[in-house]
Amino acid sequence: MKLSRGNRQTWLGLLVSAVALLAVFAVTDVHALAAALKNLSAAVLLGALALFVLSIGLRALAWRVLLGGRVAWWSAFLALNVGYLVNNVIPLRAGEAARAVLIAPKARVPFWHAVSTVMVERLLDVVLLAAMLVGSLPWVLDLPQARQASQAFGGVALLALVGLVLLARWRRAVGGFLEARVAPRLGKRLRRFVGWALHFLDGLEALARPFSFLAVLGLMVLSWAVQVLAYGVTLRALVPQANLWWAAFALGSVGMGVAVPSAPGGLGVMEGVLVFVLSALGVDASLALAYALAMHAIYYLITISLGVVGVQVYGTSLSSLLARAKGQETPDPAEV
Repeated sequence: MKLSRGNRQTWLGLLVSAVALLAVFAVTDVHALAAALKNLSAAVLLGALALFVLSIGLRALAWRVLLGGRVAWWSAFLALNVGYLVNNVIPLRAGEAARAVLIAPKARVPFWHAVSTVMVERLLDVVLLAAMLVGSLPWVLDLPQARQASQAFGGVALLALVGLVLLARWRRAVGGFLEARVAPRLGKRLRRFVGWALHFLDGLEALARPFSFLAVLGLMVLSWAVQVLAYGVTLRALVPQANLWWAAFALGSVGMGVAVPSAPGGLGVMEGVLVFVLSALGVDASLALAYALAMHAIYYLITISLGVVGVQVYGTSLSSLLARAKGQETPDPAEV
């Protein structure tokens, strides 16, 4: 039987996750792992959990600004967690489309406009995570090359943000050029990519206003900073010599690492990345795996429980959400 592209990606992700889990457990002492997990007090875990919820709340605020303030924070917060819930149980990041399906009617915008705000948010994530990863290098690895790489990437990240702002300000001119000059010269299949580009430009609407751009950027930075604190508090409970730079480096590595195909929720890949990164910093593999399992469990607990609440409040179901998301047509510039 011939597998579709989606099925191939799903099976590849499951294989990658399985290999990663086998690899980390192969270098782990089960008794040391159990002892490390016992050393994590309820106070530490509850503190990390509260910080994670705060981080998600700040991200929901940023998304609300990207949506032009057209929705209440609570609606954005619940839709965001429904998206996380879907990503935890369905492969191929279907949660991004699911939360767009939920928020579009609330914001009174087309589905693809809502998707475009999610795309902008994810693009900012990539820039900030890469900046976190490279920026923490000089404080984690005492090497001149690390400092040079950090400074160079800082300039690249700044240029990327400036480019995003300029694109937001000129989005109508760029969109008009794509629609009038580029799309007519392309075949129907390629024109769909122009449709994606046009809707991505829609999502930049809020960034064209300086205050909105600074609000989105500040909230996203603060959201990631709170997550670094959650990672740092938990890591210090297991590794006393660890500091927040280690946590930032670990979180940045995880954020970039889960981009590879994996099981839903990044299962296995997150554990593999954290064990590899922390082992390179001299942390015992058993302690590193205990840390990874604890952080992943906290993430699952929050996003699944809040996601279930969101599904109930929105009066829908996961199957209905996915069906509605699949029912959306690929955007065509002729229809924009």
